[in-house]
Amino acid sequence: MPTPPTPSANPDPTLALLAKVAACPPWIFPPPDGPRVLFISLYCFKSFPVRGFHQLARQSGIDSHAVFFKDNLTNRHTPITDDEIGYLKALLRRVNPDMVAISVLAPYVPAARRVIAAVREITDVPVVAGGKHPTISPEEALGYADYVCKGEGELVVLDILERLRAGSRDLSGIKGLWYRDADGRTVDMGQRMLIQDLDLIPFEAYGEPQMHFIEYGRHAEHDPEMEAEEILVMAGRGCVYMCSYCVNSLLIPMNRGNGRFVRLRSPANVIAQVLDRAARQPKARFASFNDEVFGVFDDWTREFSEAYRQADGPPFNCELVPKLIKEHNVRALVGAGLYEMHFGIQSGSDEIRADVLKRPGKNVELLEKAHMLAECGVQVQCDLILGNPFDTAEAIEESIRLLAAMPQPLKLNTYKLQFFPHYPLTERALAAGYVSKADLHEDKVADNTLYNFIYRPVVTRFDRKTVLENCIYLIPWNTALVWWLAKRLCERPGPILGAVANGLAAWRYQLDFCANPALVWLRRLWLVGRMVAKGDLGGLRRRLAARLLRST
Repeated sequence: MPTPPTPSANPDPTLALLAKVAACPPWIFPPPDGPRVLFISLYCFKSFPVRGFHQLARQSGIDSHAVFFKDNLTNRHTPITDDEIGYLKALLRRVNPDMVAISVLAPYVPAARRVIAAVREITDVPVVAGGKHPTISPEEALGYADYVCKGEGELVVLDILERLRAGSRDLSGIKGLWYRDADGRTVDMGQRMLIQDLDLIPFEAYGEPQMHFIEYGRHAEHDPEMEAEEILVMAGRGCVYMCSYCVNSLLIPMNRGNGRFVRLRSPANVIAQVLDRAARQPKARFASFNDEVFGVFDDWTREFSEAYRQADGPPFNCELVPKLIKEHNVRALVGAGLYEMHFGIQSGSDEIRADVLKRPGKNVELLEKAHMLAECGVQVQCDLILGNPFDTAEAIEESIRLLAAMPQPLKLNTYKLQFFPHYPLTERALAAGYVSKADLHEDKVADNTLYNFIYRPVVTRFDRKTVLENCIYLIPWNTALVWWLAKRLCERPGPILGAVANGLAAWRYQLDFCANPALVWLRRLWLVGRMVAKGDLGGLRRRLAARLLRST
């Protein structure tokens, strides 16, 4: 467990209010004449910030509404429709909020502009923007919002709520909340100290009142997460590394001297949330810990594992930088229910990983950790970034050889490298001429992320690097043909086999990501035929029963 931080000589006074709110029951009925707030999430029904702020406001006795405007549909985000904007406007009229807050990531800035324009058609209340984009680019965010929260937002939100409770909509002067003065000059309000005791923060809202979900031209108030098989939880905040393509490469320097960046909730607090969700999600089968430091610290991991096992929590998966994986912690977690670990490779080239991505670990270490996990009974799910202009064909070959040496069968996620403004990797790519300023325009960033975040195979090019990347894209099929094709193209590249690789990659994309009906049924018929040919009628019955169960 990390050493507790030294208390500040001048602790943030709002921390006492946070502690008071945390001790309140989950729902306090707000006074009928009290302030009303509306939180908006963009393209993320699972949004930790908006779910957290909604619950924080509710426990503060504030009449809070949370709107989840559009969901994250990998590579298939749907554009905002006039009907969806209409639902938002109708809700604004009905709620008549005293403040609107919106969480914004860089890919969703164009969406934020459109949503805020709709808000301003209905009301002139202050609009507050928070999230990664306003934190990294506060002056740019002031181009679409009245106030911008830089950094973590819980203490800022509590101060805003107190200001509204006092009857004022003037939010100027709150630390961490930037704005423009009467002359249009940016007023830098710094940022708040990081909250060190994460147990003070209420659990995120799931299935609570006054939550609204807008997608596919519909408005619903039933939380779809309550029907999910997954319980998504964050046990901690922060990361110890500054990979050049990751937002932490900016957040860590920004928060130096601002309190410990890597923090964990207590094991008891984390387990309490998992059990609460499991009791209220009848279809939940497993938990996913969605943070970078789960299972890193020895004392915390031992305490969590023992308590989780005794509490009979559901099986769980987690993600961790391979460099931080320790066998004794893995074995403790396996005893508590760990069955899968997301294992970030990102590049199969030691040189690219270290020099370009600034990510720790060499291939020999990655293989050692992966085989250790397999020996412990943990499924390794690897993440790899493709479309990196710094990669060479030889680097992609190294990736294929590394993946072939991993424990099999291999689960693999392939992502397309994204260039976000101000990130160290983006600055390097700009200097090298791989991207231009035009590529970093908000509309271009949005298009790349909304429709090409998961690697989309390029099937019209036949250069060696592209063909080998398409081979990696095929590896999740885990067939002998795919492995033979990948290895053969590494050894003896040729146009015919290259065309086969590109064609199969296009097929996989249409089948697995676009869910092309013709290909889906063709694959089902092939699977059924193969099982019948093998005489595996029991397996066929189980597969059909499972599909019928999912459909009901």
